[in-house]
Amino acid sequence: MNEPIVPERLKNQQKKQKNSGNKKHVRLTIFTIIAMGLIAFGAYYFFMPRQESFVLNFYTYASVGTQDFMETLAVRGTIIPKQVVLIEPKVAGTIEEIYVAEGQDVEEGQALLRLYSSEAISERNAAETELGEARAKLAQLGIDQELEMEAERVKVLDAQEQLKQAEDHLELQRILYDYGSIPRVELEKAEQNVESAGRRIAQSERELELLTRKHVADRAAIEKNIAISEEKLAKAQEKIDNFIVRADFAGRILSLKIPNNRIVTAHQDLGELADLTSQVVELQVAPGQTERFGVGTPASISLGQTEYQGEVAYIAPQAKQGNDGPTVLVRVDFLDEVSHLRPNSQVTANIHLQLHQDSLFLPRGAYLTSGQQLFVYVIEGNKAMKREVQFGLLQGNAVQIVRGLELGEKVIISSYDAFRHLDEIQVLPEGGHVL
Repeated sequence: MNEPIVPERLKNQQKKQKNSGNKKHVRLTIFTIIAMGLIAFGAYYFFMPRQESFVLNFYTYASVGTQDFMETLAVRGTIIPKQVVLIEPKVAGTIEEIYVAEGQDVEEGQALLRLYSSEAISERNAAETELGEARAKLAQLGIDQELEMEAERVKVLDAQEQLKQAEDHLELQRILYDYGSIPRVELEKAEQNVESAGRRIAQSERELELLTRKHVADRAAIEKNIAISEEKLAKAQEKIDNFIVRADFAGRILSLKIPNNRIVTAHQDLGELADLTSQVVELQVAPGQTERFGVGTPASISLGQTEYQGEVAYIAPQAKQGNDGPTVLVRVDFLDEVSHLRPNSQVTANIHLQLHQDSLFLPRGAYLTSGQQLFVYVIEGNKAMKREVQFGLLQGNAVQIVRGLELGEKVIISSYDAFRHLDEIQVLPEGGHVL
């Protein structure tokens, strides 16, 4: 083996030098770390922002109280009259006069407009002429029939008289024959005359009966023509009577649509008449929300600054697809008469869902405009501490507190703009004003 031969003393010296170098390296590393830490601490201490102090010397506060909150479902709706009818003429014609205007209130049966139709006038005149002729014909028929009946009755009487004479003559001939004054032939001739007279009576009576039947048939035919003519006249007169278009009920003229030439057809739409004493609010409600209330549920209806009371009267059994998704038709009845409200006005209906009794609340304040973070500043002695809260329902000037506050705690309700970034501020008690 060719290993170098190093004296033991030299080896120990080299080992000491190596250990000394390692210790110097460790000490240098530790010194570097300490130095960097001191530099970092100095920089942090120098650049670290000082704790900001804010003193609030004028503010408004309120104590947390309790009150009842009504949970409602707010839905936009439209006022709709329960009864709306079209203003339409029953006959065709030309509008000659208009007696009302849009927005006017009218009474039941009041004249709205007047038409004229020369065709209806002609129909009535023709029907009157036809009826007059038929009645005159019936009167003449009565005279003619009476004369014919009288002539037939005279024939019957003549035949009866001839029969009586024949019977008297026969009786005389029998006496004479019994005395032998006349031959058998004369007696038989007298008997034949009686039989002939009897046949003439029967014939006359049959002719009288047939004539009576004929008269009845002729009279019935003319009377039928009279009835037809009377019906024609009644229809023509009805058309003329319908020249006046009247209100079906008391209400308000919502619209009038009069053509420029004023010529209209039967049942043409000329406008709308509505009964405003009975109006409802129609709502379109999401299907899931309709499970939270039912028929009879109270509701408040807001129009501008005025509020009316009502209740749910109808919930459609099925949803319908609309532009904003499926909705269910809900009708709310007014509890009071609201004839002064304009149909088709947009309102907000607040359907009462649930009453929350004795809920914590605060009056509305600046904390409601603090952005996405919901917090308030609670006064604790000379300090006000920021605290996260959860708000609930808004009702009038009150907001429900769901979580974060206790009854009786004092909360700043004036503006937070100057200190909302601080978790704690100083307050001057003499600067506070209770609401």
